[in-house]
Amino acid sequence: MRRVRRIAVTPTIGTDAYTAADCVGGLMTFGITDQGFDGLIRGLLVTDDHAQSEQYVLYVYGSLPSTIADDAEYLPTVADLNKLVTTIVVATADWTEVNSIDWAFVGGYEDTQMQIPVHSDNGNIYMYAVATDTPDYDAADDLVFTLTVDVF
Repeated sequence: MRRVRRIAVTPTIGTDAYTAADCVGGLMTFGITDQGFDGLIRGLLVTDDHAQSEQYVLYVYGSLPSTIADDAEYLPTVADLNKLVTTIVVATADWTEVNSIDWAFVGGYEDTQMQIPVHSDNGNIYMYAVATDTPDYDAADDLVFTLTVDVF
């Protein structure tokens, strides 16, 4: 039986300028189920209350990677890379502004290209958002990342 789960995470982010290749918000944990699962990542929504339309590379894991802190350079280990499920790029062109809030949606049910197989032993998906430029934010909760996952 297929279940659709949409899980939002608001990472705690710094208000000083980030450097390109820094983790924005550190390790994010998306609690998809209470137990292991197989599924498909179908979409990612990012909202930015500071309306910067920044580009990110998102590194997605089905198993817990090493912890990299907020505002630290993304330097995964070989063991981490062996756990990597995919990367998702949120490009500048993906952003739209509504009511002074930017949002970007990558994938979705209309987009058959976003069907990324994922397996989790413990019910979680983990993700790092890595800056490709030098964003700075007004508040620690300016960003929200929401994953849509089909769970089988």
